[in-house]
Amino acid sequence: MAEQPVERFQTGRVVAVASAHFVHDVYTSFLAPLLPLLIKKLSLSLAQAGSLSVFMQAPLLLNPLVGAFVDRKQLNRALLAVSPAVTAVCMCLIGVAPTYAALAVVLSLAGVSVAAMHLAGPVMVSLVAGRSVGRGTGIFMMGGELARTVGPVIAVWAASTLSMEGLWQLIPVGVAASAVLWWRLPRAERTPGAVRPAPLLTVIRDMKKVIPYVAGMLLCRAFMVGAATIFLPTFLYQEGHTLWLAGGSLAVVELAGVAGALASGTLSDRFGRRPVLVAVAVIAPAAMLGMLTFEGPLLVVSLLALGFSLLSSGPVLMAVMLENAGENRSTGNGLYMAFSFTVRGLLILAVGFMSDAWGMRPTFTVCAFLGFLGLPFAMFVPNRPPSRS
Repeated sequence: MAEQPVERFQTGRVVAVASAHFVHDVYTSFLAPLLPLLIKKLSLSLAQAGSLSVFMQAPLLLNPLVGAFVDRKQLNRALLAVSPAVTAVCMCLIGVAPTYAALAVVLSLAGVSVAAMHLAGPVMVSLVAGRSVGRGTGIFMMGGELARTVGPVIAVWAASTLSMEGLWQLIPVGVAASAVLWWRLPRAERTPGAVRPAPLLTVIRDMKKVIPYVAGMLLCRAFMVGAATIFLPTFLYQEGHTLWLAGGSLAVVELAGVAGALASGTLSDRFGRRPVLVAVAVIAPAAMLGMLTFEGPLLVVSLLALGFSLLSSGPVLMAVMLENAGENRSTGNGLYMAFSFTVRGLLILAVGFMSDAWGMRPTFTVCAFLGFLGLPFAMFVPNRPPSRS
């Protein structure tokens, strides 16, 4: 039988999951800032260095299949509880990996744990958030955004203070987060007469009125996400801005995204998913065009608006998938995560190729206008969750 959602918003448990997400993603953010040290230590080529992140993210592609299994066996609590500890161990071992192959194995194990956190975390939040699923997913994703903001700083401090070989001293924090989760999260209860979770293909068929519109929004949004989160500092530096402004621009976008993630989920609970997504589909590309047009204080305002609106659609789209998956929430979230990862990875490469061929300004302009194409998809996303009666 499926795990049953509660009626009221359980703040303590939602915050516990979001905090564990924060701790977990702090560890996963270690790779990028420590990559120069790993390249030097292991004499890696740039191609080998670039492939390391793939090992961490590839397991997300299996999330739909794993989600269907998790729904049937009620493993959300177990997967979620162990993931901070496993990720902490794996990411703190990258400093002692003796070869590229060993590093690839460690990061692949970390990737399995990453997939577990992002599969089970939103599902558990939806089960303890009552009727405020958007608020719950917003708080959950806020934890991840904060982690990506402070994680690189912690990584550099740890490598400088403890050395790469001494990163293992950070493992207890992840283990403690797992222990707290195991203690705080509710055990699955079997409800007599509850509907059994369905097979993966059945879930896809049952969600055919939802998946195309969510996928369309993810696709149109991914061009802007790739440009804004990967290439933004490079673009601003090439445009003649100072290195300080170029580097700080990403922090501005990410911090605004923290506020956007929290606000969008809460607003969509109150006003419906569709109005929030429609607003985001208009504001985000407009803000990117503003960033390409303005200078000085208006440039900063555009960056704030871009981060707030661009990253705010995630909690709402995730809430739509969870609410419309019925008793198959892990499967629905698995579909969301797998498609999101695949599209984002491919389109980041596409943005890079476009920038090489056309230049960065034309590429950012194209990405902004492609973002407007998400508006028709947003207009057909279900506005309210289906009745549970």
